[in-house]
Amino acid sequence: MLKTLIIKAKWIGSEWDETVSSASLRKLVIYCQGGCADLLNSKSISFDTPSLLYLVYSVFVAEDYPKVNLTNLVEAKFNLMLLDEQIEQIREPNDEDDVFLRLGNVLKLFAGIRNVQKLYLSANILEVLSLCCESFPVFNNLKILRIRSAEDRGWQAMPVLLRNCPHLETLVLEGLIHYVTGECGNACDCKSREGIVSSLLSCPVKKVQIKGFKGTMRESSMIWHFMTSFPCLKEMEVVYADFTTIFEILGR
Repeated sequence: MLKTLIIKAKWIGSEWDETVSSASLRKLVIYCQGGCADLLNSKSISFDTPSLLYLVYSVFVAEDYPKVNLTNLVEAKFNLMLLDEQIEQIREPNDEDDVFLRLGNVLKLFAGIRNVQKLYLSANILEVLSLCCESFPVFNNLKILRIRSAEDRGWQAMPVLLRNCPHLETLVLEGLIHYVTGECGNACDCKSREGIVSSLLSCPVKKVQIKGFKGTMRESSMIWHFMTSFPCLKEMEVVYADFTTIFEILGR
């Protein structure tokens, strides 16, 4: 019986409907090594793997996720390839734009993994999830959340993500510097918080680990914000920059 499946493709075309189906599969890694020109959105990807425990998904945003049967998933690591024009469409959403609607279908994927206990997200994922904030699923079983930040990627989805993890114990942030938007101010101190109730106040996290710290005033200000905003915080760990890449994280 198949227990582990690793797919390392040089490219995946944009005209295919793909399905991963196995009742016995426990570990699945999908990793694309192609250039941006090859990483066009696949028509659809379905997961019918009810016994899967570990998933690494480091490719592209599919146009649709018709079936996501991942009810027993314990750990998931996500990194998505996005083109610059897709980032622009995310930040200037148009409800009638086909690309906008297709990117929003990633909500189906996350609704299918809502039982996960450990979740790792890249900076691109946060950008895409900003399209789904109003209907984002609740992750009742999530204990460990690890997020990679980037200077040119926003935290728009961070507030709703933290609110929808009611039993979160550990938050790991791979970098604090991010693209500042009006929406991220709910979870950080990039914007004035006057009259705004921070999403951190309802987050039960007990441990926060900051990795990739560079010693800037902005980072120090954010760390102080976390220390004074998380009501259940018992431990804060700050690790100086080690230049770990997202692909090294996904490979662990």
